[in-house]
Formats: sequence, C-alpha cells, structure tokens
Amino acid sequence: MGGTVQQPIAHECRQCCAFCDRLVEPAGCIEAGCPYLYVYDDETGSRYMGCLNKVFRSEIDVALFEEAQKTRQGFGGVKMTGRPTSLCRVTVERAYRGEGEPFECVNPGFLDGPEPLDGLHSFDVRDRL
Repeated sequence: MGGTVQQPIAHECRQCCAFCDRLVEPAGCIEAGCPYLYVYDDETGSRYMGCLNKVFRSEIDVALFEEAQKTRQGFGGVKMTGRPTSLCRVTVERAYRGEGEPFECVNPGFLDGPEPLDGLHSFDVRDRL
C-alpha cells in the first residue's frame, strides 16, 4: 500500500529576479546517439523529433532544427520537463540579467541539477540478484 511518492523535480527557479530555467540541448541528444530520441513523419511529410523519456516534452520540427543548426548559435536548448539521463547536455539559462541584491543567486544548488537517470541500466534487475 505504501511506497514513497517521488517529488517532482523543479526545472525552474524563481527565488530571485534572474528567473533560471534548466534546458536540454537536442543537438547533444543526436551527438550522443541517445536511445530515447525518436523521429517520425506526420501525414504532411514533415519530420519531428522528441524524447521518449520526456526529458523535454516538445516535439521539434527537424527541418527547422537543421536550419537553426547551420547558424552561429545553433538551435539551442528546450525547457527540461523530466529527469535527464547521463547522456543529456543540460544547461541553466537566466531569463534576466541585472545588478544588485535582487539578482544575486539565493539557490546555488539549482545549478547542480538533478541526479541523472542511468539510462536502461537503472532498471536492470540483475543488479539485485
């Protein structure tokens, strides 16, 4: 009956005026050959990619992603919504820059991020035998 309820991971911090968000970079998913990255073609012929592990929930238009990757800044990150794996390229982005006490970080632990899942190995029952 019991069991522990896992608390949701906070992927945003609003404790100061900087407003920080954790992002995952889809380009890193491709480079790492992440097994959770999926691609599909819809009925119009457009191709989309997403994350089976829901590290990010948005589905990304592959053509737009590839065009953005050709630019100096690349596609960039998307807001993280789940627990990252060890393959995820995670960053923290500040929404606002400013001077003075209102913009000083009061939650430096947020920058450390959540413990990543260990991919498929975290579900391997042979470790318990």
